[in-house]
Formats: sequence, structure tokens, C-alpha cells
Amino acid sequence: MNYIETNYNTSYDMPDNDVLAMAFVNVQHINSVYDDETGFSSGTIYPCLDKPFMPGGTAR
Repeated sequence: MNYIETNYNTSYDMPDNDVLAMAFVNVQHINSVYDDETGFSSGTIYPCLDKPFMPGGTAR
């Protein structure tokens, strides 16, 4: 069953073919992974996702 054929049974007056949300996930190219100890301490096993925490940001 795809989302167009789904009949939403809600109290809203929505058409049967209306899309509520769509997800998009970028393709991740995995070149290497951390070992267990490094991955646990950094919070990720993927070095490309290991970014520094920068609290605050810019004031508007």
C-alpha cells in the first residue's frame, strides 16, 4: 500500500491523497568506523559525524 491509496480516517477534512509528511535521508558514505572505546566516548562510531559541541551560537 502506498501513501496515495491510504484513506486517512481522521476528524480533519483532508483529501484521501494528501501527503502529511515526507522524509529525506542523505546517503552516508562510510569510509571508516571508530573502535568500540573511541566510539563510546565520542557518542558515534562514524568519524565523519564526530563534530565538536559549540554551545551558544550567534545572538540575534
